[in-house]
Amino acid sequence: MPLADRRLALRFEIVGKPWGSVEALEPLRVRNLSREGMLVESATPLAVGSVHEFQLINGIVTARIRATVRHVSPAPQAGSEPGYLVGLEILALTYRPRREARDSDTNSQRG
Repeated sequence: MPLADRRLALRFEIVGKPWGSVEALEPLRVRNLSREGMLVESATPLAVGSVHEFQLINGIVTARIRATVRHVSPAPQAGSEPGYLVGLEILALTYRPRREARDSDTNSQRG
């Protein structure tokens, strides 16, 4: 083992450009929401121009949103951790009623 190479684990050489993806789940606070876009608070700054998928859930509807980041700015925070306001343009929106909410409404009407 050469002196300059002190790695303990075996490494593999990657030939070409590998493709991959990473999914990270982070709860976001929605500040504003409209048909065209939304403003969210995030602990991490998202890259302007990047496209992300989000899921909004309330007691009645689950919505899946595909959106692109249009602007990012520091958010005023009371705590010591930094936060960011992220402006998103909605590219696609699909939603469906939540089964649990529908079932509980049906049961409450019967009793």
